[in-house]
Amino acid sequence: MRLGGIIFLSMMMMAAPPGAAGGGRDSSPPTGATLENLHQEAEDVQRGIQEREAEIDRIRRREGDVLNALDRAAQSLHRHRRQAQTLRIELEDLDQKMTSTRLAEEDLARRIRANEAYLSKRLVALYTLNRLGTVDVLAASASMVEAVKRKAALERILSHDEEVQKTLRTYYAELRQLQSELKIHQDEKQSRAADYDRQLTAVNRERSNRETLLTRIRNDKATQLAAIDNLQEAARELDLKIKALSRPPDSRVDSPAASVRPITASKGLLNFPVKGKIINRFGPYRHPRMNVPAFRNGIDIAAERGEPVKAVHAGTILYSGWFKGYGSVVIIDHGDHFYSVYAHLEDVFKSVDNRVEAGDVIATAGDSGIMGATGLYFELRHHDRPLDPMEWLQPG
Repeated sequence: MRLGGIIFLSMMMMAAPPGAAGGGRDSSPPTGATLENLHQEAEDVQRGIQEREAEIDRIRRREGDVLNALDRAAQSLHRHRRQAQTLRIELEDLDQKMTSTRLAEEDLARRIRANEAYLSKRLVALYTLNRLGTVDVLAASASMVEAVKRKAALERILSHDEEVQKTLRTYYAELRQLQSELKIHQDEKQSRAADYDRQLTAVNRERSNRETLLTRIRNDKATQLAAIDNLQEAARELDLKIKALSRPPDSRVDSPAASVRPITASKGLLNFPVKGKIINRFGPYRHPRMNVPAFRNGIDIAAERGEPVKAVHAGTILYSGWFKGYGSVVIIDHGDHFYSVYAHLEDVFKSVDNRVEAGDVIATAGDSGIMGATGLYFELRHHDRPLDPMEWLQPG
C-alpha cells in the first residue's frame, strides 16, 4: 500500500462518525495505539521505497560502471595494439638497418684486406729497394733517359702507395663508424624488443579484461539491457557529432569537384566497404537473447581483422578518432549532407580534411567496438536520418 493511501485511510477513519462503518458493529474511533501502528506502517513503506530507489540507483551505477569499464578496456586494448604494431615496424626497420650495416661492414673489410695485402707486398719491395739502394738502382740504368724514367716510375709507385695508405686509414675510420652504428642499432633493438614484449603483455591483459567484462554482460540480463540502451545512446550521440561537425558547402575544405558524380546518382551501385559477410542488417529487430525491441542504424559485416576498408564514394574525411560505443571511427562527408560511417576499425590511414576517392583504402577492419565483434560496422546517413545501406550498395 502506498504512503498516501495509508495516510488517507487513517484520516478517514479518524473523521468517520460512529456507526458509519462495520454495519452496526463497534465503530469506536481508533485508539492511540492504532494510530501509532498506522504511522509506523507508513514510515516502513516510505523507508522501503527509499531503499528500493537506492538499490535501483546502485544497480544503474553498477551497470554503467561495467559498460564504461568495457569501453575503457576496448580503448586501452586498441591503444596497446597500435603501440605494439608501431614497435614491430620499428624492429623490422632496425633489422633492415642492421643487415645493411653488416653488408657494408663486410664489403669494407674485404677492401681493407685487399689494401693490406697490397701494402704488405709493397713493404717487401721497399725493403729490397732499401737494401739495394735507390742510387744503385738508378745507376744500373742503361742510359740517363732510362734512369729518369725509373726515377719517375719509382715516385709514382711511392705516391700510389701513399694514396693506398690514406685510403686504408679512411676505411679503418669508416669501419669503426659502421661498428659504432651497428652497436647503436643493436642496443636500440634490444630496448624496442623489451617495449614490444611489454605491449604484448598489455594487449593480452586488456583482451582478458575485456572478455571478462563481456562474459559478465552476457550473463546478466540487466546489464545486457543497459548495454542495448548504451548503444542506442551512442547512436544518438553520433547523430549530434555529425551535426556538430557538418559545415556549409562554401566553407568546406577540399569540397567535391564539379566533375565528381553525386552519391545520389550511385544509389544501388556503391561498392561494399569491406570483404566479408553481412551478419546484422539495418532496421528494427528484436534482441535474440533479451527479446526486447531495438533499432540498428547500419549493418554489421563480419570480416578478418586487418581486412582493408574502402571508401564507398568520393568525399572528405569529416571525423577520424575514437567514439564511445563504436570504437575507432571514420566519417566521410560525401556532399549534399550525405555521410558514411565506418566503425570498429583497427588501423586508420586518413586524417580529418583528407580527400578520398571511391575505392581508396581508409582503414582496416578490427574489433574496437564495445562488444568486441571483429569486422566493420557501416552506416549511410542523409542529414541525421540513417539510410538502409543495402539500398545503396551493389547487390551481392
